[in-house]
Amino acid sequence: MRHPISFQLLALMLCACLVEGCTTAPFGSRPDITLDEDEQRLWKSVLEEERRLDQSGLLYTDPIVTDYVNSVMAKVFPPRSGQHSLSVEVKVLKNPLLNAFAFPNGKIYVHTGMLARIQSEAQLATLLGHELTHATHRHTIQELRGIRRTSAALATFQVLTLPFGVFGAAATALGGVGYMGAVTGYSRGKEREADEVGLDLMVQAGYSPQEASMLFEKLKEDLALRKIDEPFFFGSHPRVQERIDSFKELVADKYASRGGAVEVDRYYHIMTPLIVDNSETDLAIGRVALVRRDLQQILERQPNNARAHFLMGEAFHQGHDVGDEEQAESHYRQAIEADPRLADPHRGLGYSLLKRGDRFGGQSELRRYLELAPQAADRGYVEQALKEQS
Repeated sequence: MRHPISFQLLALMLCACLVEGCTTAPFGSRPDITLDEDEQRLWKSVLEEERRLDQSGLLYTDPIVTDYVNSVMAKVFPPRSGQHSLSVEVKVLKNPLLNAFAFPNGKIYVHTGMLARIQSEAQLATLLGHELTHATHRHTIQELRGIRRTSAALATFQVLTLPFGVFGAAATALGGVGYMGAVTGYSRGKEREADEVGLDLMVQAGYSPQEASMLFEKLKEDLALRKIDEPFFFGSHPRVQERIDSFKELVADKYASRGGAVEVDRYYHIMTPLIVDNSETDLAIGRVALVRRDLQQILERQPNNARAHFLMGEAFHQGHDVGDEEQAESHYRQAIEADPRLADPHRGLGYSLLKRGDRFGGQSELRRYLELAPQAADRGYVEQALKEQS
């Protein structure tokens, strides 16, 4: 079965090939730049891709998070005259896989999985500057005019997404333009340009250039922990290593002694709820070690975060090492102490106590769970467990 986006992207390529002598100067470099005919068609296609993504139910709509990432973008790319037709906006997609991509009209999408890996505002600025450059420097239309590898890439796309179930399948909401930015990426030369221009933008915004490579070092570390490449550009070990090498070289050449803002505390203050949400999703797809590490970092900063304690309990409950169940019970109890009205830790603790033979304690916690969550989706299963223990 052919991939559903293949015809669309091939059609875009055909349109691009029909136009000769087009210019692709960066937006803002001249006040009189206009879109070429093939680029106008590209932008129209992008509007449909945006609509499909925005109506997919995948948007992470917490206004605190979305306002924050857009405020960082405003520092990296301050509004000013002459930025032809680009209405820059950052949107967040609920997906634990490592991904970020830009549409040519300035709309940038970042996965929660990527934001959970970032450790400072400066690293976020690095990512946004890189993706923005793909839009400002018109990389999509350039790539479409010269592309030669689409058929092979599309043929492998379905295979790459298979291991990730619904989260990989979410990538199929992308059309041809999104596929190029999110999955295949651009040529080495264009990615290098995005590194260089993006680095300049984040430094001009006052951020430390030393943080640029640190972002990708973190991604590389996570890929090693997961032991598998993902079906996205930033989930590919070779691509991440290229970014590390590129940023280290650029910083050494241009900004070796340059300092700047990092803003670790501010980033975690805003992003903690998102990181906890993403941990729950990671846990659902079996990334236990990753969840434990992320939540440990959160709990070191917020030792009374009830939901983080609950999910840490769930992560240990899924473990098989000596002491894991004791750790699970400890975190369930800390979650209950931090927020006695939170229902889920009572369920987790109840099952854990039943597992080690404490029937009375287990039943008590499960009953408390049902009291706090009378409309729980798993109420029937819990009632059955109580009946079997009576």
